[in-house]
Amino acid sequence: MTNIHKYTDQNRIAWDEIAQQRHMAMFPSASFFAEGGSVLADNVVAAAGDVRGLRLLHLQCSTGSDTLSWGVLGAQATGVDISPKQIEIAQHTADDAGLPVKFVAADVYGLPKELQASDFDVVFTGGGAMVWLPDIEEWARIVAAALRPGGRLLLEDEHPLASCLWIEDGELIIGSDYFARHQAIFEEAGWSHFAGGEQATETKYEFSWPLGDVITVLAKAGLYVEQLEEFPSTAAWRFGGKLDEARRLPGAYILVARKR
Repeated sequence: MTNIHKYTDQNRIAWDEIAQQRHMAMFPSASFFAEGGSVLADNVVAAAGDVRGLRLLHLQCSTGSDTLSWGVLGAQATGVDISPKQIEIAQHTADDAGLPVKFVAADVYGLPKELQASDFDVVFTGGGAMVWLPDIEEWARIVAAALRPGGRLLLEDEHPLASCLWIEDGELIIGSDYFARHQAIFEEAGWSHFAGGEQATETKYEFSWPLGDVITVLAKAGLYVEQLEEFPSTAAWRFGGKLDEARRLPGAYILVARKR
């Protein structure tokens, strides 16, 4: 775990740095949620089904907009994020919205034992969270430990193929290796693709995980895939004027896996 924390500890510092700016640039106010608003995509809600009364754990929740949306839909939602500053913002928003959503500041790899007691109906993660995981086999074990028998993982993320593509001199190019698993992608400064983080100075680390690897580690952890859907990209920040061309390839996916 030492090598894992080398990366996650630095990423926590990086996320703390941009927490307030990103929240102000990207996320709705408490009144939006108090009035029944949701930021969840229709295909994610459809994959989840009726969550009313279900215990839902949202890992890597950022400042909590998706978590609060699950609360609006009736789930007993708990959000976890590595950044204490993001969690502070999330809990403040929940309190102002009058939603009984709980937030916990913790590294996924140091998830409190009470959140690994095999009693959540749903574990959710999404919005590009997978790139921040330096060890997906351990992540899958933790997901399985959080779920009750028969509980489900709902994973919505950018397709790893799309993350290999970029625009250079107006052309769509292969910018990285799809199979570069376990290799930390080191970035020194700037979050040009994240509104609110343009002036960031802290180093951050990302990782690329082929879709087959994700499915394999979940299977090894005792989950079986019930659903895997791929979708065209909507990431104009990544593809710009070449988005229509990029949409001929998978850009996002939704995976549902159930604990045996």
